Amino acid sequence: MTDCTMDYDVYHDESQELGYWHGILLVPRRSRSELLAVLQQIRENAEDSHPIALKRLNSVSGKIFRCCRGWLSFGHAALIQNLKGAPYAYDIGIDRPVPQFGRLVTAIGAKFILFRVRQGHASLVHLPEYAARVETTFRMGLKGGLQLFSNTTERINIRSLHFDGHEHHKRHVDRHRILDRIGPLNDNVSISPDADIFDESGNHNAAVHQPFDDCQLLQLTDLIVGAFRTVLGGATHSSHVTVAAPIHQLAERWHEGAARMRNSRWSGGFCISECHIDGGQWKFTDIRPSPLGTQTEFEM
Repeated sequence: MTDCTMDYDVYHDESQELGYWHGILLVPRRSRSELLAVLQQIRENAEDSHPIALKRLNSVSGKIFRCCRGWLSFGHAALIQNLKGAPYAYDIGIDRPVPQFGRLVTAIGAKFILFRVRQGHASLVHLPEYAARVETTFRMGLKGGLQLFSNTTERINIRSLHFDGHEHHKRHVDRHRILDRIGPLNDNVSISPDADIFDESGNHNAAVHQPFDDCQLLQLTDLIVGAFRTVLGGATHSSHVTVAAPIHQLAERWHEGAARMRNSRWSGGFCISECHIDGGQWKFTDIRPSPLGTQTEFEM
């Protein structure tokens, strides 16, 4: 076991088109402030102070487009684990006179787990409560991702978990179903016994919401999972295809195989998988990317 321990906060959001997609963002506390500072700078550059969501985007111009494009560009860069001695460019949300870029010179080291329930939660007939289905499959996705990430040189320790609002689940998140049932983890992974769970809204304009910084990280999670769904499942608008381009690069890199990933700056930074029930048994498989722009008929 390594002596180097990195504390992470976990953020969760979902997409419910063409299956149920869990997006799980792990943000290292060591570089949290740097991540948030760039997200805020992109907001200011794009002049968009509203909650960020892919569903707000219906054009390839304007402040929403610039902000979504910048956040996804930097979110993609934030998942780099090793810069390999060279800075990495990211979009900063400015178009005029030409698109402008920032330079990431120190790795943020965030991680992202994408986990899809292929048939959606309707297949979990043994769990009649919708919230329990979400919690159960979230636990499966989180554990699988953590086990994969445990093959790194650092010890991963989870300090908190954040979910985007409990109202649509009709109750608060069940800590017992998620943490107490997660079972044994690999040596390099742990969840703090006192890890807090937060499930207030991630909308910083809502009457009751999580702290502003946590809202931004929940919105980033929502944006990344929506971009992955665009790439791997289906696009609902042509503008989504445009801003999802950095996430498409991640999906393509993942499907080039483990050997390619080991040599990547993003090795240990993200993982992609799905599950489905076949003959009463859980099956776990990969998700293949579709060519961008061909998945569905766009809404214009």
